[in-house]
Amino acid sequence: MDKLFKTAFLVIYTVGLIFLIVLQERWGKKDVPPRPIISEASRCQYLECILREKNLVLGALDKSWKLIGSKRLFPD
Repeated sequence: MDKLFKTAFLVIYTVGLIFLIVLQERWGKKDVPPRPIISEASRCQYLECILREKNLVLGALDKSWKLIGSKRLFPD
């Protein structure tokens, strides 16, 4: 009975270890969305930069809402 528990533990441990290795490899391959680049020539004040970033984020959010609406993913 002791060998059965040791064998079961070893099998579960091995499967978990393989799963974590595969997960780690897949996690590194995810594409990171590109961050908008603000050139050095258009140096802005702190508040202007925040407002520009806000407009970029809200524009992307608006596009995603339109995409969801066009695919009819909203609940009725």
